[in-house]
Amino acid sequence: MNKLDEMDSKRGNIMKTRSVLLLMGLLCLFSGCYQGYVQFVPPEPEIVQTLDLQEFMRNHESPKVVLRVPNPEFIATQAEKNDLLYAAIEKELITAGFQVSDRALFEQILSKSDEKTDYMEMSRRTHTDMILELVKLDSDVSYETNKYYTYEGEQRILPPHLSINASGAKVTFKVILIEENELAGSFTFHYAPCPDGCPMEISPHGVYLKKESSPFQDISYQMVEIDELEEFVKSATRQLIIRLESLKD
Repeated sequence: MNKLDEMDSKRGNIMKTRSVLLLMGLLCLFSGCYQGYVQFVPPEPEIVQTLDLQEFMRNHESPKVVLRVPNPEFIATQAEKNDLLYAAIEKELITAGFQVSDRALFEQILSKSDEKTDYMEMSRRTHTDMILELVKLDSDVSYETNKYYTYEGEQRILPPHLSINASGAKVTFKVILIEENELAGSFTFHYAPCPDGCPMEISPHGVYLKKESSPFQDISYQMVEIDELEEFVKSATRQLIIRLESLKD
């Protein structure tokens, strides 16, 4: 290709780009483009607890607790990331003054116990008062809304055929009192995507969310990332601890 042909090719590409931009502008003008930000609101925590749990917390200033994950296949994360999340939970418990038993050792003792071993005997052998069971951690909870906010803070409703979808998370803990062999509490906490608001753009071509410094793209927020999930798990554990500590009052 000679220089004249190369210049003609560049002019053609420029004209095509201008035509596309003009077409997009006309589509937005006649079909409507929406810009602003979106926020999702999580459900309230789901809490069930017994009077025995309240009595237990009042009588144990620094409970001995072990974290168990009886069904690891229900933890919806990559296997190599799970230990990071478990360690984050245990760290929050230790920081709050709980005595955290080694979960690997606990499982080892549990696996060697015969079927006749009762929970009181297990408590004595493992030096543990309470089991905190991580029942399920779901990192792909669907959130959907037809509302968004302008950058001036005004709430708007999208046209009937449009909505914004993103993924949040949910974690469920159970508290088992070992000596009493009792399921004493169930605690479920929710994480909504875009808690501080996510920039969004809706055009005739689809719905787009912006994530950090990335451009607008329709694949954002299809799964909660591991760093967000870790922060959520820490926050959920702190909420659980606060509720347990409040039972002492």
